[in-house]
Amino acid sequence: MNVHLDPSLNEVHLFTSPSYDDDRCASAPRRPAAPRVIRPDHPALHGSLTPPVDCPPDKILNFSPGPTNLPPAVEAAIQSRCFPDQSEKRLGSMALSHRSPEFGSILKRTLRLCREVMQVPPEYEILFTQGGGHGQFAAVPMNLCPTGREVASYVVNGTWSKRAVEEASKYCSPHVISALNDDGSCTSYPSIERIQSEINPDSAFLYVCSNETVNGLELHQLLPRLNCGVPLVVDASSDFTSKPIAWREANVGLLFACASKNIGHPGVTMVVVRKDLLGRANPFTPGVFNYETNIMAENVWNTIPTFNVDVVGIMMEWIKENGGMDSMEGTSIAKSELVYDLIDNSDGFYSTPVAKESGYRSRMNVPFCVVNGDEALTDLFLVECWERGIVGLRTVTPFGKSIYQRVSLYHGVSYEEVVVLTNFMKEFAAKHSISKVVEEPTPTSTLATLPESPLSSSQVFRPDSPLYQRMMDLCLAGNNNKELFTKLSSSPNAVNDPALTWPKNLKVNQYSRVTNDMFAPPPASLR
Repeated sequence: MNVHLDPSLNEVHLFTSPSYDDDRCASAPRRPAAPRVIRPDHPALHGSLTPPVDCPPDKILNFSPGPTNLPPAVEAAIQSRCFPDQSEKRLGSMALSHRSPEFGSILKRTLRLCREVMQVPPEYEILFTQGGGHGQFAAVPMNLCPTGREVASYVVNGTWSKRAVEEASKYCSPHVISALNDDGSCTSYPSIERIQSEINPDSAFLYVCSNETVNGLELHQLLPRLNCGVPLVVDASSDFTSKPIAWREANVGLLFACASKNIGHPGVTMVVVRKDLLGRANPFTPGVFNYETNIMAENVWNTIPTFNVDVVGIMMEWIKENGGMDSMEGTSIAKSELVYDLIDNSDGFYSTPVAKESGYRSRMNVPFCVVNGDEALTDLFLVECWERGIVGLRTVTPFGKSIYQRVSLYHGVSYEEVVVLTNFMKEFAAKHSISKVVEEPTPTSTLATLPESPLSSSQVFRPDSPLYQRMMDLCLAGNNNKELFTKLSSSPNAVNDPALTWPKNLKVNQYSRVTNDMFAPPPASLR
């Protein structure tokens, strides 16, 4: 399969070479099939999670950053327990009143399992709230800053912590410890020494996001207890239940996690708050966000999402039956290492912004780009994934389009599914690699007249290069000399002259075909 960028259409043309019998291979003319155009409105380029009906696998492989799948055993239990057959003569949790004894039993069971699985000490209360992570961006300062003038320290190390501090500024005076780079990106956390030196010791709390899904940064262990004794507030929405939590050692005052990554369906957020921090809410805090109000009402001050709470309980039961936190952490490490090892050993075909040496690579969300963000190959990669039933690598976000795609590895993604993805990534890289040299015999005397060039690829591609001019003459004269181009770098960075008429991101490799119409206008049907 060959990639042809049409600069006038800003589209990718894919050419599939016909197959030939061995006897015909040497003599039969190899003409590309009719071009296939990947149009900008292709569903795979806009986050579609519905692949074509004829895609090979029986199951869609969903690597979405959330909401996402739960493990198959959990989904089966939800189907049987929450949606009973009429013959069972009972109601599922979706139909139960939040004050009924039936739901009361479900709520108690879920709370017990959460405390057991996450080893939550007795000095903490567990709440099920609504409003998601964004709701907690406001609820945390409203509950811990009674006058609204209190200082709260925020570690800003990515997209979600930045959003949190923006929301918190309405309800407290944030003191920011920023890990953002000069260009606004973030590829690391500030050191504990820097946090110790920069935190305002009078802060009501220190806020961290333990896993930044967009940036691919994760604290694999929470910060140790600070010298100043300021309690830690943790947004653990995307890594909750993927590793043990040192509640006391890290001086966790409050932790929250929206359910739609690892513990359930969207619509419920779990809040774990230490009892000594209750009773501090700003008097203007809405009752639905007031922790103390809801604890005193035993989680049913208002109508909580009964079905979602039931699902959290089923998920916790599955985690317990499958080895608990140690097992979940081991699986998370194994899955993420598969992807990172593939990226690190791809000779630059794939890359990720977070260095291995940083120690902060996320096990939950792996951002990666294809050939430094090459748009044509990225689009082709996404389309071929989509056609194989691999979805969720690009999703629509409020943060605009990025060169990075994301592999999200929550509990609903099995190790075997990650193997399928990485095998495809290897196959795609091998097919479109720009660094390999293919040795082929020279089939024409014309090529024999070309001298061996000692020049670098960037020099070869300069328009004033004699070798470049000679190559262009051969191409435009109609010679089928694709072998000539298999030895040249196709990296956009190797093109020094921006006025060069060859599209900068055209991939020239052993799968590319030089044709007379490569620079011609598109056919009238495509204009």
